[in-house]
Amino acid sequence: MIERRPVHEVLAANLHRFAFEQNLTLEAVALAAGISLERLQAICAGEFDPDLDLVHRIAHAVGVTSSELLAEPNYN
Repeated sequence: MIERRPVHEVLAANLHRFAFEQNLTLEAVALAAGISLERLQAICAGEFDPDLDLVHRIAHAVGVTSSELLAEPNYN
């Protein structure tokens, strides 16, 4: 059985990877998504559940789709 990680952990891992690939700071991502850095950090920590519109805005800020941002990594 495959163990599934919580959504916020997948989102945070992918967000950091995509931001790194685009040479963006989390502050720049937050600004582009129209939220505060603190709110973005709270989302990554699982302290705040974003709605789908916010997930889309965060994904757009790092140049990917919402599906890519929320895709569980394939470790095979």
